[in-house]
Order: sequence, then C-alpha cells, then structure tokens
Amino acid sequence: METPISVVINERIKIYDVLHNDENQLVIIMPSSRRLGIYKVDGENKKKFTFHQCGHGHTYVYILEEETKYEENIKLLIDNVSIETRVKKYKCYEDKILMSTMVYNEDNYIRQWIKFHKNMGVDKFIIYDNSTNYDNQSHHSKENKSNLKELLKDLIKEGIVLLINWPYPKRESKVKISGQACQQNHSINAFKKSKYIGLFDIDEYINIQNECGDINSFIDGIIKEEKIEELGNVGGFSFKNKFFYNPHRKSEEGYEFLKIFDCGPLINSIKDRCKNLIIPKNVITHCVHEITKGKKVYGVSKEKAYFNHYFYLNKEGRGKDNNGKTDDSIMKHTKGLF
Repeated sequence: METPISVVINERIKIYDVLHNDENQLVIIMPSSRRLGIYKVDGENKKKFTFHQCGHGHTYVYILEEETKYEENIKLLIDNVSIETRVKKYKCYEDKILMSTMVYNEDNYIRQWIKFHKNMGVDKFIIYDNSTNYDNQSHHSKENKSNLKELLKDLIKEGIVLLINWPYPKRESKVKISGQACQQNHSINAFKKSKYIGLFDIDEYINIQNECGDINSFIDGIIKEEKIEELGNVGGFSFKNKFFYNPHRKSEEGYEFLKIFDCGPLINSIKDRCKNLIIPKNVITHCVHEITKGKKVYGVSKEKAYFNHYFYLNKEGRGKDNNGKTDDSIMKHTKGLF
C-alpha cells in the first residue's frame, strides 16, 4: 500500500500529499482552508507554486509549473514557515485507462467492480483506502472492517491495482466533501499522462448500450462520429446516472446484484448526478460530478451509454423503492462473471 506524504503546518493547515507527478511537476494536494503562499526553496532561490482552487471550495491544488527532477526530500516555505518534507513518487501510467475511487469498508463488492471494468478495457485501478476514517456524516457500508491489502494482493502484485492509504475524512462538514474531492484531484494531477481517468464509485457500473464492451473503442467511436477532431478542447466524457433498486430483496451476493433490473428513470443531465471519464492533461480540478477547472465535458447521449448506479449495494435501508421500471441492458457485458 502506498502512503501519501501528509504534512501538518498547524491545526488549521494540513497537506494531504506532496508529490512529483509524471510530468515532472511538484504538486501539493490539500483541503481548502485559506490561500497560502508556497515556495520551493533551493539555497537562496525560491520558486512559487501556482494556486488552483476547486470551484466548489473543497480542494486546493498547488503546482510548481516548472519541470523539476525528482528529489526524495525538499525544502518548502509555506506562509513564511520553513519545512523539510519527503516527496511521493507514484507509478507512471502513460496512455492507460484508469479508474480512480475512494472506498470505505467495501470489501464485499470491490473485486466485482474491478473485474467488470477490467473486462471493459480499463487498464489500472487507483484505489484510495478510506477505511480508517469514518466521518459520521456520509452514507457508509454495512461492513465494519476492511483489509484491502490482503483482499487485493494478487491484483496489486499483477500491477492492476494501486492501493493508496487515504486516512482523511470524506466530509469535513455536511457540505464540504474534501476527502473525496481531494482524492479525485490527487489522481488527476498525479497521473497526468494517463489517457483517461474514470471517477466512479464502486456501486456505479458503466453501461455501454451497443455490443461493444470496450471503453477505448467506444470513446474512439464518439470522437469519430461527433467529429471531435481536437481532444485538446475536451476535458472528458460525462455519463448520465440511472438508479437501480432492490425492492424485492433479491440476492446481492457476488455478481447477483447485476441481475436485479428494477430501476428509476435515467437522469438526463450532465450536471445532476453524472460521473466523468476525465482527460487528465486537460483538467486541473474536479469535484464529484463535474470539472471545476479545465476544458468542458462532452455529454455522452443516453442512447449510447450511461451508468447503472446500484446505490443500495452494501448499504442498510437504502434503495428499496419500487419505481415500476426495469432495465436489463447491463447483461450483455457480464459474460464470464457468473
């Protein structure tokens, strides 16, 4: 398991990670507090980090735009306080399709989510383990323990999963979801050279509506069909949400929940409840459902794809409604799962 470099300046200022990304930039990820002046100090020279704020006010991202070689230890000046810190270096996943998610005690269902999306062409999974910090405010798994390091050890060994310890509260308050927002911005700014990063929860399954189950080919088809000639103008691709329910208390074990077809209407909006497949080189900040700094998203039409949101999964007393609608279209992507 990878551990970020956490730095506490005082009780009010806590850095979640200091990292050197795959574009040779130094990056600092932290929850929003107050804007800081941050410099890298080399002898008598000081180089200032550029400040970026998530538009929803959850995350601060500081980037030293000038390329710099990796150093295991550096000196920073933060609001005139001098500190020495280690610097984290993560693997480079150049031109790979990634899925990034934060989980709290979801051991019962995380392997299913990984396997399903691996079958659809996702190369690597960045899993942020949040099991050591429940914020007492968010919906949470009914599981009371977690051991992802053991559960995913084969996938970690194969290089399919990168497991990151993320011991930060998902919510600092009812309206401030800094833990999850920081997780997403961490991935976007650490793995800049990756091709796409999907920012989905593990109860959310991409459901391409044609027979093509390959995400890369699907996006290539959209680019060609919609004549998106310059990806430099696109921040990512937005998928709409469809809630699924289990009113009849059918089995949710293993992959059986995928056979539960009760659902609500598709939410036909690229702002409300959507999730995104990000092009990281074109995005600086993101918050849960939308890009907050970067190029605009392209909204994938509901006829082409959306995602099934099994929001009852692993939760007590949630998602038991009966809306009278059904959708079994996910089944064409489940070959070999049962």
